[in-house]
Amino acid sequence: MSPGSLLAVAVALVVSLLLAQALVLSAHKHGHLTMDLPTGIQKFHFDPTPRVGGIAIYIGVVAGWLLLPGESARTVLATVLLAGMPALAIGLLEDVTKRVTVRTRLLVTMASGAAAALITGVGLTRVDIPAVDMFLSLWPLAVLFTAFAVGGVANAVNIIDGFHGLASGTVIISSLALAAIAHAVGDKSSAITAVVLAAAVAGFWLVNFPRASCSRATAELISRASRWRGFRSNCSPATPVSPRASVLLCGYPTLEVAYSVMRRRKVRQSPGMADRHHLHSLVATQLVQPRLPLLQPNLRNAAVSVVMWTCAFVPVVPAVLFFSQPELLLPAMAGCVLAYHLLYRWVASSASAPVLAGGANADART
Repeated sequence: MSPGSLLAVAVALVVSLLLAQALVLSAHKHGHLTMDLPTGIQKFHFDPTPRVGGIAIYIGVVAGWLLLPGESARTVLATVLLAGMPALAIGLLEDVTKRVTVRTRLLVTMASGAAAALITGVGLTRVDIPAVDMFLSLWPLAVLFTAFAVGGVANAVNIIDGFHGLASGTVIISSLALAAIAHAVGDKSSAITAVVLAAAVAGFWLVNFPRASCSRATAELISRASRWRGFRSNCSPATPVSPRASVLLCGYPTLEVAYSVMRRRKVRQSPGMADRHHLHSLVATQLVQPRLPLLQPNLRNAAVSVVMWTCAFVPVVPAVLFFSQPELLLPAMAGCVLAYHLLYRWVASSASAPVLAGGANADART
């Protein structure tokens, strides 16, 4: 990495960190609009915290972009920033009004994904399933699929945004894994883009973990989804990267949202209904809290994130090691699904019947 690239990474981290801290220190001025209160079925934090951490991340990425050397890397990151603006806007609107519906947030984020595909001319055109790839060879269908994938990943990250540093830590893990793959195939532009994004999220993470002084990193959602397309657009054809690797890069949140939909359908609940039945919620109530009763509540909350980062780390390992070998990635995906299922059932087995059966309470955050 060149000195100029290192400077861009450092500036992205520092700017994000300082702005996130500034949001905390100025909370008394904007808190009546931005505070996330510790009430609601999915809330596990104990103190009111500002919900607008995404501002710090987005501006941190902008600062890194301004200093990036090389036209190619700047173009990739500019696409992420431009396409991410609608998702950032709807996230901030939700943070301030607390009235944006899940459907609205999903549709706007999907629009960001479609915008990125249309701006760059690059979309998700294959999934290594011949019948599906035939349809995705049609550009309009590829754009729609890209939009769906971006919206799905954004919603998945939002679902795991329940504990101090969990979502941002997961994004950092995936970003650095993506950078490793890009570097392995000689795609320096995408590698540095992923590192800048990781650095900006890390600045927020340093404020968010372990005491959650600031929360709701809305900007990370679209950036996480968008950067894979930027990487795919420049990927060396001599070293093809399987789409299965991209699935594994965001394996934990993807499994969480898929499992949540199936679980809620099983008990005839809306997929958008909030509950405390996510894996991270059960890990908190059934494993961490009973075993660390003397730890401060905020630190118990952070301890859940430490446990769950393992779930985020495990899928990215085969993605990085075998990114060009789909025949190995497929059993790796199956193994991750099985491991998640077994872990969920093991943790849930100690939960009470009402926890497993589901509840009727709902919250705006799913």
